Amino acid sequence: MSYPDGVTAALQGELLCIADSNWVLGHWYVNCMLNGRELTDFTSMAGIAEEKLGHARALFRFMEERYGLPEHQLEFARSADGVHSMALLDAPPQNWADFILTLFLADKALWRFADTLRKGGFAPAANLMTRFGEEAYFHQLCIDGWLKALDHGERNDLAAALAVRLPQALPWFDGTEPDPLIDAGIRTEPLASARERFEADVRNLSEPVPSVAGVVSRHAFDGAKPIPWDARRRRPLGSALPPRLWESIVPTSEAAQLARRPLAVSIDDNIDLFGKVKKDETEPQF
Repeated sequence: MSYPDGVTAALQGELLCIADSNWVLGHWYVNCMLNGRELTDFTSMAGIAEEKLGHARALFRFMEERYGLPEHQLEFARSADGVHSMALLDAPPQNWADFILTLFLADKALWRFADTLRKGGFAPAANLMTRFGEEAYFHQLCIDGWLKALDHGERNDLAAALAVRLPQALPWFDGTEPDPLIDAGIRTEPLASARERFEADVRNLSEPVPSVAGVVSRHAFDGAKPIPWDARRRRPLGSALPPRLWESIVPTSEAAQLARRPLAVSIDDNIDLFGKVKKDETEPQF
């Protein structure tokens, strides 16, 4: 099915928001994995990181094939200011509770956002979102377990982090009106409704972590939207991933770039690891 150019551009932007946020979130797990408390933390984080990065790459490959983009362009050929990830993930966690809270907020926001496309008329996106949701369900079980295991001091840390992180998460659902994806039947739920569901998720934090109830009630979900705002990237206008975070995702050193080159390119490289071997008549020929 083909759509008008405006609808196609809007859909591409939204898919990149989902892909890039999964991409950055996956690297959060990778970067923070060694801060786990026990062996099950490490294995859970490794598994979730693999699946989050898999979600991102599945969307990258789909968009390359669907929209005729050069192979691996989205993963290897963009700069930090071209990434559509949620600004919530820009700043590193300050402590264990902040880390777990940010995972919770990012995962819930991603799911509520993606769920608006899950029952829509664009089957490829709907099918991908359904698959992502099935895996995200198990990710949330791990996050819920980490929340319940927080001690008293960590729960206070989480409440303090919520006051900082929640205003960063809420603008993720802001968009243009009217929504061209609603009009085209690609999105079946307004983003305002998705935000309400996300807000309910945050209120439910008070069950495993009662200390956040006061923060939630005081905040009243009135976080100010950053101005000016880039609705297509769902980030503050002109913002970019911080250099250290971007370097951890796509290292820029010559050796790292060579190691991370796509297979389709790297197989053409002539890298002789052991020195030139002169062929002679006694060398087996294949």
